[in-house]
Amino acid sequence: MEQVPVVVVGGSLAGMAAAARLAKAGHRVRLLEGGDRLGGRWAPVAGDELPGLVLDAVPGVLTFPAPWRDLFKKSGRALDAELARAGLSMVPGPPAVHRFSDGTELVLPAERAAQHAALTGAYGPAVAARWRDLVDHLLDVWQAMRPLGMELELTGPRRLDPRTARLLEPRRTVADLAEDVGEPHLAAIIRSVASRTGSDPERTPALVAAELATLRTFGRWVLQDAEGAPVPSSRLVTLLDARLRLRRVQVDLGHQVTALEITPGVDARVRAVVATRPDGSPERVATDAVISAVDPWQHLALNRRGLRLADRFRLDRAAPALAPALTHRLLDRDDSPTAAGGVSEVVQHEPAGPVVRYRRRVAEGVVLESEHDHTRGRPDPSVGLAWRGWRSVWSRPPITTGVGGLWTAGPHSRGGNHLSQVLLSGALASYGCHDERSGRRGG
Repeated sequence: MEQVPVVVVGGSLAGMAAAARLAKAGHRVRLLEGGDRLGGRWAPVAGDELPGLVLDAVPGVLTFPAPWRDLFKKSGRALDAELARAGLSMVPGPPAVHRFSDGTELVLPAERAAQHAALTGAYGPAVAARWRDLVDHLLDVWQAMRPLGMELELTGPRRLDPRTARLLEPRRTVADLAEDVGEPHLAAIIRSVASRTGSDPERTPALVAAELATLRTFGRWVLQDAEGAPVPSSRLVTLLDARLRLRRVQVDLGHQVTALEITPGVDARVRAVVATRPDGSPERVATDAVISAVDPWQHLALNRRGLRLADRFRLDRAAPALAPALTHRLLDRDDSPTAAGGVSEVVQHEPAGPVVRYRRRVAEGVVLESEHDHTRGRPDPSVGLAWRGWRSVWSRPPITTGVGGLWTAGPHSRGGNHLSQVLLSGALASYGCHDERSGRRGG
């Protein structure tokens, strides 16, 4: 009898990550994507007004690349080997340049000693020591967070023992941390961490600032070709697409999923996916395992019973995170002071939030600037859910839905909406699916 496929609904980055892992684990996988490309909001596209250039919404400088490395390793070939086959490499990127409303500028390295030296020179030893101690503390916070939605699913408050709860300081916000640091420029940098997740610093839990610790620990990275020319970060999405084909994942673009069929009763279980083909004809795919990698509101539109009643109730009180306004333009010069390796990142700190400009050399004397303007953010479910205090973590749908054979993954997951956390949500969904299917076969 032909094996019933695992169906992945949505070709977002989380869906791609789950599909690649499951295919390598020996499952037959079919991925249904309503659009014409994979990668969701991270997909590379050709620019209409900038012909010949690859444009994307992926940050031009990558942080915490370990989940990318783990994904490629667990789906068949190490990332470095995959990059080498494509004539690429991942190399350390330049430090970020922070510009402030008073006209001053700070070049902030990622490495701990260099960071401390730069801050000592700019603000004196006392301020530098406060920053160092804060980031040291946030590293402890990050270590505590790793099993809470990233390496293991965060299923409920009982997972938080008293010591962890005290360390995470759930009642404090990113804005509180910024005020405590006692230096306006560094306060702006701290607040920008929340803004760049699409949330208000005043309502974002302090633990989200742990991104500052992962940045200092794991550094900043960019892609380059064999000649040392910069390559857009979305090339990783293209390589992941190729990995899916290599693992014989059946990828069907233009297949819009319209419904999930779930059996009634206490022991509810997914039994089929209904989709519309590109020609408009319907298709019913019988399956006992589905990973839903669309946003949670789309997920519930497919079947309201796709989440437990309590999780549906919590989601009703949630709101989408804000996506920055994205603009691409060509420049005939690059005046960025740290345009090492053909890439730079400049963060302009405005009262309403950061404006992040990535510049990448695309030809001799020609630079592509991609501007992510968080002062003009708009609600976008594909970015995840906005923070509304620590308790809003429970508004985010769980990966294990409570319906047999049905999991969710994406930037809305409880692990967070950083690019790396999106990949990890796909990993957790794939683990749950694999374990359940393997257990049924073993039984």
